[in-house]
Amino acid sequence: MLAMNSKQEQDDQAARWAARMLSGDNRTPANLDLDDWKSENPAEAKDLDELLAMTQSLDAVGEQALEEEWFHELETLAEEKKRQRWFAGISSVAAGFVVVAVMAASMLFGGPEAVTFETVKGQRSTIALEDGSVVQLNTDTKLVALFEDDQRHIVVERGEAFFDVKRDEDRPFTVAAGDTNVRVLGTKFNVRLGASSNVVSVLSGLVSVAQRTDDTPKREVALLHKGEQVIVGEEQANPVVGRFDEGSVLAWRTGKALYRAVPLSDVIKDLNRYFDAKLEIGDPSIEQLPVTATFNLNDQSVVIDALESAFSIMAVKKMDGVILLYARET
Repeated sequence: MLAMNSKQEQDDQAARWAARMLSGDNRTPANLDLDDWKSENPAEAKDLDELLAMTQSLDAVGEQALEEEWFHELETLAEEKKRQRWFAGISSVAAGFVVVAVMAASMLFGGPEAVTFETVKGQRSTIALEDGSVVQLNTDTKLVALFEDDQRHIVVERGEAFFDVKRDEDRPFTVAAGDTNVRVLGTKFNVRLGASSNVVSVLSGLVSVAQRTDDTPKREVALLHKGEQVIVGEEQANPVVGRFDEGSVLAWRTGKALYRAVPLSDVIKDLNRYFDAKLEIGDPSIEQLPVTATFNLNDQSVVIDALESAFSIMAVKKMDGVILLYARET
């Protein structure tokens, strides 16, 4: 029993030596000198030496692993610093652009979306808008609608449209057609975007019409009441306000075109909005021929037959599909 206790005490001393040496604490346990202890306990000293040798080997492996991890962390840190320097080096203009782009994207994806409506040649369409307003699109027309909490916006990119606007005093309804801008609260009106002039015709209510030119900013040029029309554009030095023939202006809504003493040249320009086969005047002598007629816009051949029979005109179709109009020989 004493021998066992002596052996256990020696093992405990060896363990304490190992623990202290591995921890970096070289103080002797129980005031025992290490060399003296080794000489007195050769077997335990051998075990201690083997243990220390093994731990040194493990330390070497661990230090290599730690060193590799340290270099990895240094490389990561260097890359992060490089990115920070790159961002810090962005010019204030570029940085401002980034901010604006982010804000624009936020507004684009976070706010209401614009909706496009379009018709092809010869097609008409009636659209019910989300606010309860109704829009009728004439032939070859394209418009974009954007409704916000405090505004209702329409942009007519081409063609002609009739608006029956539901009244909402908290959300004005605006229509932009080229340089012409229409603003209403609730009314019925027609907007035609032309190549050289725009026409706004009011069927009911009150309509404010503004115009923008190269020389002046947008300004109101007319305040239209029921039955009034304004023509603005390049062909008019000043906007022309006057009464209009409702039957002629709005006949397209029923698929017809109505003209009263309109020069043939103007009639042909208008009819060409509806048909693919282009009409041209081949005889200058009939350009100012006054035309009073109602044409069905669903069939171009019927229109041509009516012109030929009613106005002594002869139509000749060319190889390229263009239809030339001449005065009929008598």
